[in-house]
Amino acid sequence: MVLTLALIILALLALNAWTMTPTRLQWQAQLVTQEFGHWLALLSLILAYPALQTSRWLALPFVALACVFMIPAVQASRIAKAETLPFSWLRLWFPIRLNQPAVSSERRTYWQDGDESLDIVIHRPAGAIKSLPCLVIAHTGGWDSGDPGEFQWANTELASNGYVLCSFGYRLAPKHKWPAQAEDTRRAFAWIREHAAEFSIDTNRIVLMGRSAGSQIAAACAFSMPELGARGCIIVYGTPNMFIAREWALPDDLLKSLTLVRQYMGGDPHEVPDAYRTASATEFLDTYSLPTLLIHGTLDSLVGIGHSRLFNQRLAHRDDHHFIEFPWGTHGTDYFPSSPGGQLSTAAILRFMERFTAAIP
Repeated sequence: MVLTLALIILALLALNAWTMTPTRLQWQAQLVTQEFGHWLALLSLILAYPALQTSRWLALPFVALACVFMIPAVQASRIAKAETLPFSWLRLWFPIRLNQPAVSSERRTYWQDGDESLDIVIHRPAGAIKSLPCLVIAHTGGWDSGDPGEFQWANTELASNGYVLCSFGYRLAPKHKWPAQAEDTRRAFAWIREHAAEFSIDTNRIVLMGRSAGSQIAAACAFSMPELGARGCIIVYGTPNMFIAREWALPDDLLKSLTLVRQYMGGDPHEVPDAYRTASATEFLDTYSLPTLLIHGTLDSLVGIGHSRLFNQRLAHRDDHHFIEFPWGTHGTDYFPSSPGGQLSTAAILRFMERFTAAIP
């Protein structure tokens, strides 16, 4: 009975991992299953032994499930080889880096007006003296929630490789509509430049990055505000075209995306066309260009892979643009630094930073 129950649970996890998820709980289960499937594979093999003592026909499903759970790790390994990115099988099982350089984290308020304020979280190598390249990050949250202190593990991992990370907050919808978030990005950049010496930041080597909702803000600002001086833009499972975001938005999907888009933009495109234009990086690709990196999971049920694929089509001809798609990946695939999605995302971002933030002679 116990083995049968375990088999049912594992089978349901495997099924959920490879389907589009209609609820938040299913998405969270999918994320954990995909990124830590190797542990579930080990569990399946362990359970296969007592199952074999009962019946080989009961053991076979456990072995089959072990193979299914290993798919993300195998796919990640193959992508890493094709992309010439590092990937460690050992780290899947031992996630803590014993030799990881120390990173200091600090939270500051970078803007305040009356009872409203915005924070910025800075991660940097401990004891850094020389000026380092900087990754400025807009956080997730569907434009109406989120916090700059998120993705602590992933951001610390990136900073430990010799970069300063500045994750900034921005005013949230529905109270604050676009372009308030662009104004906040400008404020964050100004604050970073003002405090560059304090945090060992080389202001000539800044890359703007965002995850999910934050990637729309990062992309729109990077392409429409060249005065920011960003050396590149990293878009992680985002919506760089708000016209498409509105066209594809649904009232009853996992994010209630129709409500999110309308309250963030202040209406539909025919009502606020200029807002949609300035919020869409795609509207500026013909007038301004900079290096870009796209990261997205094929199975993302919160922000569909189609957003990144369409953006990639516009830039695929450029040698300073790169798109990595994770066949197993869902929203948040880069959350755990040691997981298949975390390892590949980190490696891709670090390679991008090394290439486009090289010291200026």
